[in-house]
Amino acid sequence: MNKRIFLLGYLLSICINACAWDILQAVGSRSAALGRCSVALCDFWSIQNNPAGIASYDNISIGISYENRFLLNELSYKNIAFLNPLKIGVIGISASQFGFRNYNENVISLAFAREFAPFLKIGLKLDYLFFRYSNEYDNIHSATFEIGISSQITENILIATYIFNPINVKIHENNKVPVIMRIGFSYYVNNDFMIISEIEENFEDNLSFRIGLEYIPIKKIFIRTGLQLNPALFTFGLGYNHKRYEIDISAQMSNILGASLQCSFIINIDNKSYQ
Repeated sequence: MNKRIFLLGYLLSICINACAWDILQAVGSRSAALGRCSVALCDFWSIQNNPAGIASYDNISIGISYENRFLLNELSYKNIAFLNPLKIGVIGISASQFGFRNYNENVISLAFAREFAPFLKIGLKLDYLFFRYSNEYDNIHSATFEIGISSQITENILIATYIFNPINVKIHENNKVPVIMRIGFSYYVNNDFMIISEIEENFEDNLSFRIGLEYIPIKKIFIRTGLQLNPALFTFGLGYNHKRYEIDISAQMSNILGASLQCSFIINIDNKSYQ
């Protein structure tokens, strides 16, 4: 109970003066288990993390993700997304919400990505953001965009970069939408083992470094772990990838605030890669 009161009090004290935008964390239990590394992944949740990563996605799919941050329902993080490959590229829509009834952050997005060559994928996402307070405060609305680039420079190495809000949208003087930039790489040592790392620069905060490992001990089963510095987090998780669905679970451990649990589920409605 003391932890609940402390966290909610801290959260609301931030929000009275400025938008926290906790909703801009990486989405999906795979990323969460890999130390929150996301920019150099090419999977379903790239629609939220780096839209360039969906450029070669070939399944009509829908996914949901839920995070119970620090085991408090008031700090829940909910996501839903839909991807549809087209001849000219991949289009997707997504929606996210962080918070509870008296305080929540929301984003509704439309994304498009295209593969111009094996070494160049570009993705763009348009965002409508709204920041809801209790009745004592006015709601805040804004719009911005995200852009990502991904490059498969060798068969085993991919590098990627991503920026959120490059035009530095500001709501007003005391409420800013942050500018976030990520750059990273993934390296497949072999078909069963991947190393991934990235650096995130939040221009309203400090630099963050992340690293993660993914291992496939048995076909379709994934074991993942990772580490983030600033703030310090230890992460781990499991995944199961079936041709029609994917399920991932993860846990993130903070030595100050405790554990956060996350689960994500993806259904491949039309799995073209298996036809």
